[in-house]
Amino acid sequence: MAKNQEPMANDELITATPTSVIGHRSLVLGHRSLAIGHPPSLPIDPIEEVNVTEDYREYQRVAERIAEEAGALLLSFYGQVEAREKGPADLVTEADFASQELIKKRLSESFPEHTLLAEEEGAGTEYDRPWRWIVDPLDGTMNFAHTFPLWVVSIGLEHEGRLVAGVVYHPLSRATYSASLGAGATLDGKPMRVSKVDRLEASLISTGLPTDFSADGERQMAYMKRFSTKTHSVRRTGSSALNLAILAAGGCEVCYATQMHPWDAAAGVVLVREAGGHVSRFSGSPYDLYGREILASNGKVHQQAVEALAEAWHGDSTSEIPW
Repeated sequence: MAKNQEPMANDELITATPTSVIGHRSLVLGHRSLAIGHPPSLPIDPIEEVNVTEDYREYQRVAERIAEEAGALLLSFYGQVEAREKGPADLVTEADFASQELIKKRLSESFPEHTLLAEEEGAGTEYDRPWRWIVDPLDGTMNFAHTFPLWVVSIGLEHEGRLVAGVVYHPLSRATYSASLGAGATLDGKPMRVSKVDRLEASLISTGLPTDFSADGERQMAYMKRFSTKTHSVRRTGSSALNLAILAAGGCEVCYATQMHPWDAAAGVVLVREAGGHVSRFSGSPYDLYGREILASNGKVHQQAVEALAEAWHGDSTSEIPW
């Protein structure tokens, strides 16, 4: 626990929301899951190559416990919920809300002075506190609603604008991907590392495509075509948090997406960095959690991925499509 943090009596966690079975573990990790056994070390991402002055592992452990509890709750809903649309082809279920309420309650009990940025309903106005949890209570709602087994709980922590802890939990396999700044990344308590592949031609790519990308179809197809050519092809899981976790565990080499939200990425970015990978914008410039695009890799093929994106699309790759 960070020093000089005094609990605030009778305070509640403040939420802020922008307007807006896998049967076998190896299926989660990918065929290169043996990379998990590599010893942990500090990440190579230059954004994170700074002195670590606090130990964030206690926050990480709390997030692990909460994610696992939320996962158990989601399992009680699995296969028994009806989804409704909160936007075009954008589903939400009662399970999303129940999971978020549980996470909010548990975080409030442990850290009443912290704020919460989460996907589902909730509102608050105090954004200036130094500690912010960034949560997707059910990443992969579309999959969940169809009983397609790729969905997770994602809990990240931001301290003074810096991502410092992240947990992605896959309830169906009970896989816990976890990391905190300066402490490395783990899968079920064992050190995990990104893969050692150093050529894009030998890389497996994952992506998070928007459900409806008709307004941006030409660019999306250009990226897909490029990454499906002279590589080990592209996978689309339907869960961006899971994509990043799989990359951190060595199951793929590149993950890209054009329509991210902070709760999609916060935990996974910590995992990738602490597992030895790199995260940036498509141009290779520093990653912005509150922007829309993300390019994550094992680090060794990152520049090749940047060049592939530029080769695929010569137009504006930073244009925003409204939330």
